[in-house]
Amino acid sequence: VRIIRKVPELVEDYISPAMSLLSDKHHNVLLSAVTLIVEMIKIDPKTVPAFRKATNQVVRLLKNLTVAGYVPEYDVSGITDPFLQCKCIALLRLLGRGSPEASEQMNDVLAQVSINTESTKNPGYAILYECVMTIMSIEAESGLRVLAINILGRFLSNRDNNIRYVALSTLCHAVGSDTQAIQRHRSTIVDCLKSLPKNLRTRHQTPAREIGRKNDKTAKMSCRLRDIQIFYLRLL
Repeated sequence: VRIIRKVPELVEDYISPAMSLLSDKHHNVLLSAVTLIVEMIKIDPKTVPAFRKATNQVVRLLKNLTVAGYVPEYDVSGITDPFLQCKCIALLRLLGRGSPEASEQMNDVLAQVSINTESTKNPGYAILYECVMTIMSIEAESGLRVLAINILGRFLSNRDNNIRYVALSTLCHAVGSDTQAIQRHRSTIVDCLKSLPKNLRTRHQTPAREIGRKNDKTAKMSCRLRDIQIFYLRLL
């Protein structure tokens, strides 16, 4: 990683060796390989087509981690190697962005990880966050995007302000394309904003304002517009 950061011209020379490391069975080697590939793509986006050939390999690796039983040396709070899982999902995000074919290959495993990952401890939250960010970035199916919004809705119900802050920040990026799915969580969003410190509230007005705008136009929606308007009048 340090070499290609210092000499970006050498990125192409490391493509084949990095891909060959994905076949290794040791998690430390796999983590290093995935980290290297992510860094190479960030340094030179033109390498993405070459690494997309390994999409199925990364998908299988992530799936194996998800269904793996208890492995003491890699277990963190009941989750098998969350560090490697997070890196694999981040890599899939880079490979699937702008590619319907690659996105289709990873849809199933992202759904599997999102559904099966326990979200009661920080490792689970980290994995689910990476899943949501990847689903939002790739050409994901509509059902998968709804699943991602529902995960953020669960984050909003958490007592930890950091987790709620992350959820609201992510929802801000999803308002334009997934407003209908966000509508279902309008009550949770308003309640969450009311309980956040004032300095955080003003940063995350976009989801609630968008919900209010849609509700104003759609008579069939149960109207929480008044609550939203009153809440923001208090912020002024």
